[in-house]
Amino acid sequence: MAQAQRRIVVVGAGSGIGAAAAAHFHAAGAHVLAVDIRDSDTPAAEHRQCDLRDPASIADLLAGIGDGWDLLAHVAGVPGTAPAADVLAVNYLGLRRTVEGMLPLLRTGGAVVTVASVAALGWQQRITELEGLLAATDEAAVQAWQAGQDPNYPVYSTSKQAAVLYVKRLALAAWQKYGVRVNSVSPGPTETPILGDFETSMGKDVLDVVKATVGRHATAADIVPVLDFLGSPAAGWVNGQDLHIDGGFVAPMSVGGPLAL
Repeated sequence: MAQAQRRIVVVGAGSGIGAAAAAHFHAAGAHVLAVDIRDSDTPAAEHRQCDLRDPASIADLLAGIGDGWDLLAHVAGVPGTAPAADVLAVNYLGLRRTVEGMLPLLRTGGAVVTVASVAALGWQQRITELEGLLAATDEAAVQAWQAGQDPNYPVYSTSKQAAVLYVKRLALAAWQKYGVRVNSVSPGPTETPILGDFETSMGKDVLDVVKATVGRHATAADIVPVLDFLGSPAAGWVNGQDLHIDGGFVAPMSVGGPLAL
């Protein structure tokens, strides 16, 4: 019996990791819906535009794509050089609205994979603070929460911490109600068109240390196969995880440093 064609939604498919993911799935024979805020020529069966800052735009997207999807790969995000309101609106609230709206549109046995970041490091120590953000379900509430935070704490890190925590809290409920797994990946610095924005917001010297430690920055080709695996039946018992894809940079930080060989 021929295997059914996979049906995959890639959000943030206009460039970088999202474009590479859409092209990868398309080349493998999947029916890919490529979603981005702008028109793109990313290889895919369908293209739609969606502004993740706008709940009506997300609702319009979800109302028009039907159901029976196998995978949502939610890659879209903006760097810390963007206005703080946009960072939280896209990286956290827009992601949340899209994921929750897609759950009923995914088939039983389907999956959601979102892209967070190693910039979320330390989320475990901020769970109490992030409770208020996870309780916020509209822009006004999100901005009210952010107004009470330390203005010197990077809002990009906050957005990705919230994204990781959200996935971990959603995963079991999504599995129980819809039979859908939800996981995230956290890349380290990656060679994409917005790497320069990260050098500006995080400090080029910081990213150069990461590069020197592991030998190079990641490429989209390092990230996409992991998205594919987590969205596939081969990862059918992996749920609620955040997987670092950073060449091993972060791992020793939590266990006292690397061994000397």
